[in-house]
Amino acid sequence: MAGPGTGMILDFSVLREGEQQLLERLRAAVRDKRMASFTYTGNDGKTQECAVEPVAVLYRWYGWYLLAYHPGKRAYRTYKLARMREVRTGAPFAREHGPAEEVLRRADQTDSRRYTEVLVKCGREAAVRAGEYLKGEGIERYPDGSVLLKLRVVENEQLWLGLLLSLGDQVEVVSPERIRRRVGETAEKIAALYR
Repeated sequence: MAGPGTGMILDFSVLREGEQQLLERLRAAVRDKRMASFTYTGNDGKTQECAVEPVAVLYRWYGWYLLAYHPGKRAYRTYKLARMREVRTGAPFAREHGPAEEVLRRADQTDSRRYTEVLVKCGREAAVRAGEYLKGEGIERYPDGSVLLKLRVVENEQLWLGLLLSLGDQVEVVSPERIRRRVGETAEKIAALYR
């Protein structure tokens, strides 16, 4: 936990005012054990109404999330704060959820997202950034300084794709072929906008 004397500083200045208010509202719901309801748009673009029992607010994968129990699904889920709209807190809930770290560990074990291993060849300059932001594992180094990285990505999420594209011609998807095609088609569509 960050605080005086811990040697850790957390800088939240990047948050906009509305995000800070939402973060505080959800932290209060966790503390007071109050239901939270909101409109949520998932990775698949589908929007749904959610009513959950908040367990913790956490920062991971370069974003803020709410870890909560969804009574209707009888399961723990994480919800990205940036995808929440019309957040309301309400009635208290009586359920005890245990330590947030344990709940998160169990929720991660039941992760139903579709992961794919992707091999990318990165130029020397791009290898550091790809490793940092995409958590790639270097599996081969070449004499020219380029590196073959193995990435584990969630196929229907966009962040990793955007990061690969931001590296331009310093990164090439080697496999699987469907991901190579997806990146190539996306790059072609972007290039077409500028012709």
